[in-house]
Amino acid sequence: MINIRGLGFRFALFLVAAAMLVVLTTAEFFYRATYENELGEANHDIEELYRTVGPTASIAAFLEEEDLAKEAINGLVKSDKILAASIKSDALYYQLNVTDAINKNIEPRVFLVRHPFIPEETLAEVNIYPNFDHIIHQAEKISNDNSYSLYVEALVVGIVALVITYYIIISPMLRVGRSLHEITPGTTQRIAVPEYHTDSEIGAFVHDTNQLLSKVEEQFSQERQLREEIEFLEKRFRMLFENAKSATVLMTESGIIELRNKAFIDLVVKIGLEEKQDYGELLEELFENPAAIKTSLLEAFSRNEFATGEFKLKSGVNKAAIWVQLIASPLMTEEGERFYQITFNDISTRKRELQNLALQADFDSLTGIYNRNGGEKLIAKLMNKGHHFALALIDLNGFKAVNDIFGHDAGDEVLIFVSEQLRDKIRKVDVAVRWGGDEFVLLLQAEDEKAVETVISKVNKGIKQPFYFNDDTTPTVVSMSVGVAFYPRMSRNMNTLIKLADIAMYKAKQNKVAAPDDYLMFAEPEGLDSSDNQ
Repeated sequence: MINIRGLGFRFALFLVAAAMLVVLTTAEFFYRATYENELGEANHDIEELYRTVGPTASIAAFLEEEDLAKEAINGLVKSDKILAASIKSDALYYQLNVTDAINKNIEPRVFLVRHPFIPEETLAEVNIYPNFDHIIHQAEKISNDNSYSLYVEALVVGIVALVITYYIIISPMLRVGRSLHEITPGTTQRIAVPEYHTDSEIGAFVHDTNQLLSKVEEQFSQERQLREEIEFLEKRFRMLFENAKSATVLMTESGIIELRNKAFIDLVVKIGLEEKQDYGELLEELFENPAAIKTSLLEAFSRNEFATGEFKLKSGVNKAAIWVQLIASPLMTEEGERFYQITFNDISTRKRELQNLALQADFDSLTGIYNRNGGEKLIAKLMNKGHHFALALIDLNGFKAVNDIFGHDAGDEVLIFVSEQLRDKIRKVDVAVRWGGDEFVLLLQAEDEKAVETVISKVNKGIKQPFYFNDDTTPTVVSMSVGVAFYPRMSRNMNTLIKLADIAMYKAKQNKVAAPDDYLMFAEPEGLDSSDNQ
C-alpha cells in the first residue's frame, strides 16, 4: 500500500509536478518559437522562390513575352507555400488563383521587377499570395512534433531522475526509517549505513542517529540501574517502616493518614479503637488529654520545629495505662504541600518502672507504707499547701527483746503487724509512715489534743494484741510511746516539728515506767529557741 504521506511518494509527486511545470512552460515557449520560426522560414522561402523566377519575370516584362510570364507565375504557384501569384506591367498581365486568395482575404507580397539591363528602372510588379493555411499547418505540425518530443524527453528524464533519486536517496532513507522504526530504544540495536552512503549526508545522519541511540542506551542503563537501586531502597525502607517497633504515620495537615505501619495499627487496636483513616486533627482522638497534645504540637510547628513529649493514650476499662513518647515533624513537599510525620514509642514499661522506683524510694519494702523519704515529702507537701496537722512520732516498746529472743523474722512480723494496725485504725485522711527501725510517724488531720487522743487510742488498742512465737505459750506484747507536735501551732519548720515530737515521745517513754497507761505526750515548744519556731 502506497503511503501518500511518505517521503518517496511526496518527492515523486513533487518531481512529477515540477517536471510537468517545466515541460509545459518549455513546450509553450518552444511552440511559440517554432511557430514564429516557421512563419519566418515561409516568408524567406517565398523570397527565395521569387529570386529564382525573378530573372525570368524581368525578361518577360522586358520582352513583353506572355509565355515567359506564365512560366514564372506557374513556377511560383507550384510551391505549397504560395497559393496565388500575378505579374502586371503596362503591356503584360497574368495571374493564377488570385481570386481564391482574395476570397480568403490574403494580402499579397509585392515584388518589383527590375529592368534586366538598367536595375534602377522598374518594368512590372509580381504579387505573391502566401498559402497561410499550409504554412500555419506546417508550423503547427512542426511545433507539436517538437512539443511531443520535449514531453517524451522530459518524461524519460523525469523517470530516470526519479529512479536515480529513489535508489540513491529515497530508498536508503526509507530503509533507514524502517530500521529506526524497528529499533527498541535502550537496546544494542543500531542502524546499518546504506551502501554507497558512508560519506554522504545520509551516512552522517545514520552515524548521528546511532550516536544518539548509544546515548539513549547509556541513559536507559543508568536509569534502569537507578530504578533498581530505588526499588531496592524502597523495599528496604518499606520493610523497615512496616516492621518498625515504633508506631509511625504520615498524615496530611487536615489529619488524613496517608501511610501507617503495623505497629500503629496494633497500638490503635490495643487502646480499643477501630482502624480508620482519620483520628482527628493531630490524632487527638488517641490521647487522654487531646488539648495538651494539640497545644504542644501546634506551638512547635508554628516555629517550624519538631515536637516531642510524653503523653498518655486513652485506655479502656480495666486496661493498663499506655504512655508514649511522641515525636512529630512537619514536612513540606516541593509542591508546597504540608505533611506531618508522627512516631509513637511505647514507654509504658519505663513509666511503670519509674513508678515502681518511685514507690521503692517513697515506700517501705517490708510494711508497704511510706518510708521516711516519702514521709518527709508528704510533710513538705502539707506545709507548702498550708494544711494544719499533727505529727505523731511512735516508738515501739519491747521490740528489741523480740528480735533478740525470737529473731529478726519475728521482729519483721511485729513491724508488719504494727503497720497493718496503723493503716486500719487511722482515718482515711491520715497517713502512716515507717520512720525507721521500730519508729513510726502518723500524719493526722487534727488541730487539738482531743482528736489526736481518739486516733492514738484506737491504734494503741490494736498494737497491744498478744503475739505467740515458736509455739511459745507465753504471749509477747508490744506497746508504744507517742510524742505529738502540731503544725503550724508549734513550729513551721519540719526538722523542729520532728524534734519536738521526738522530745515528747522520749518523755512519754520515761513516764511509761511509772505510769504504764501513760503512753502519749504532747510537745511543749516553750523550751525551743525562737529561731526553731520560724
